[in-house]
Amino acid sequence: MRQLLEEIIEQLRFDLPGLAASFNPPATEEELRKAEEELGFSLPAELRELYQIHNGQSEDGPGFFFGLPFLSLEDMLAEWRIWAELEEEYAMEGGHYSVPAAWIKERYINRYWLPISKDWGGNHLGIDLDPDEKGVSGQVINFGRDEEVKYVVARRLTDFLQCIRDTAREGNYSVDQEEDYTSWSFGREGEVHFLDAIRGMNLPVLEPFRAASEVPDADVWFEGLDDEWKKRILESSSSPEAFLRRKKLLFIQQGLTDIAPLGSCSEVRELILSGNEIRSIEPLSGCKHLKRLYLVKNPVSDLRPLRGLEYLQELNLSGTAVTDVTPLGCLPKLTNLDIQHTPIRDFSPLSSIKGLRLLEVSEPDAEQLRSLSALTQLTELTLAGLGQVSESDLNAIGQLVNLQTLQLEGVSLPGLAFLGNCRRLQKIVIKDSTIGDVSVLAGLTKLQSLELNGCPDIGKLEELARSASLRKITASFQQFARLKDCFDRKIDFSTMIGEMTDEEEEIWHQYLTD
Repeated sequence: MRQLLEEIIEQLRFDLPGLAASFNPPATEEELRKAEEELGFSLPAELRELYQIHNGQSEDGPGFFFGLPFLSLEDMLAEWRIWAELEEEYAMEGGHYSVPAAWIKERYINRYWLPISKDWGGNHLGIDLDPDEKGVSGQVINFGRDEEVKYVVARRLTDFLQCIRDTAREGNYSVDQEEDYTSWSFGREGEVHFLDAIRGMNLPVLEPFRAASEVPDADVWFEGLDDEWKKRILESSSSPEAFLRRKKLLFIQQGLTDIAPLGSCSEVRELILSGNEIRSIEPLSGCKHLKRLYLVKNPVSDLRPLRGLEYLQELNLSGTAVTDVTPLGCLPKLTNLDIQHTPIRDFSPLSSIKGLRLLEVSEPDAEQLRSLSALTQLTELTLAGLGQVSESDLNAIGQLVNLQTLQLEGVSLPGLAFLGNCRRLQKIVIKDSTIGDVSVLAGLTKLQSLELNGCPDIGKLEELARSASLRKITASFQQFARLKDCFDRKIDFSTMIGEMTDEEEEIWHQYLTD
């Protein structure tokens, strides 16, 4: 570690003469102990060794990590505290992608990501101590406010320092001079933010995920395409190579019938193909790292090409011609599935997908409800309308005992008695529906949130006051007025549906502030 630092400083001594002086003295054992005590875990050996050589560097220095500063223990902890405090509420916010797949846990915040650098915009280089199943503890990653796609920059900190040294030796960098401040950037183009540069690098450094021999010749591939695809590619990316490296691709309502070129996009994680004329999805078998796929309103019917997509988590088949979901049983990570407005009759093959949590279906009849009852792993269900069913047919939903969230859209029901066995329900959303009797909801001891959106005809609403668990109700002013004085406690009515008169708004504000 010390030798690598000395070699980097030596290689850059002429272009970055202030680099050596920018490093702080070593961290003391007491400083390291206090840092580990606050973190609640030990620093990884390589990072600890680096801090024993230098406790970061001054922020007015040239930025050790290709222009980004090496944070002192104090600054690292300051940044870590911000994220740790937000973790409980926001850890799973947004859509996040690991490159390579299954190396970094795909979330917004993880307290076991240690920020060793920053860009002053809420983004970091960090050490990952809680990798996903294929990653290694101690790997160097990017994360932060704008870093939705997270890359394994290096498998270990020493690899990253070796990359810095080799880059300096090869002269593959640019020096940036602004008045009295000197910095540097990765690559010869100049002033390229390192967190942007990594998107085009073959990572992890020193031991890339794919060997050069496995990377297709982008120009050769491009020349073999028809003019329409060439136009699409150049409109969406700076070059054919950049297109093949894209992690997100959107082709919405573009009249696509042939998607053969997408079969070479092996790194894509999110693919939106809604509103086209795609019948065959055979090329998608080459998109091995897909996490999210939207095929909405395409005449596709055969799902067998998806069977090898081991990382696919979210699939939207709404409005397709799919009749058989059996091929989806081979997708171990599938969690979210939308099959609204499809001719699928039998949902039971989905029971083999143990991780399936969210399902959206439309207008199920009695036979479909019976097959739905086999999916006891579901925690979220959306029913958009109902077909020809009786009250007894609805009891099949009551067999989904692990349901935590239920959304009913466009239904007309005498009551909700069929939910009596769904004892884990925490949230219910009812949209554009008529319910004659909602009193059964008062007996659901886990129910915390109820939303009534566009539902003026809800019977026995006041019975909800018997619920000991309800904390939040989103409804119209008229429903709020009926309920606000019924409970023996303050209910959260902070979100309202529809417009209010000035007088109604005053009553509502008075309730919120009392």
